[in-house]
Amino acid sequence: MHSRLSRLALLAAFCTLAAPALAQSVLLDHRTATYGIPLSAHGLASGLTDPLKRTLVTFNALPQAGDYEILGRVDVYSRFFGSTRTAMKLLAEKARAMGANAVVETGVWLAPAFPVPVAPHGTGIAVRVRDRELLQRLGDSTSHWE
Repeated sequence: MHSRLSRLALLAAFCTLAAPALAQSVLLDHRTATYGIPLSAHGLASGLTDPLKRTLVTFNALPQAGDYEILGRVDVYSRFFGSTRTAMKLLAEKARAMGANAVVETGVWLAPAFPVPVAPHGTGIAVRVRDRELLQRLGDSTSHWE
């Protein structure tokens, strides 16, 4: 009897402590959901809401002429499940760290990765576009602002 009560108490404690973690929904909107420390604590929240601080990730190529600087190739991958959209976000983050405001000639795909069967991968060219109009023209319906 004592063993059963101990197990029941242990189960109740686990359910009470694990409830917030188990309540996580896959239906949360990733743009409004918060995970971990809020971005404002890092001083990043204002930078993410400013459209000039976002990075354009596009499959399009640069025009032959224009006011831009090519910063270099960007390659990313994840070791966890995700979609090709995850790869686009990773490309934007890495390009932003290089000082770019666009990633052009983007390629994203799912490929094998340990420890998961497949994970997002991506490649592109990081570019700092100085002409705001050119930056807007590079975007289309398949492009994303990250």
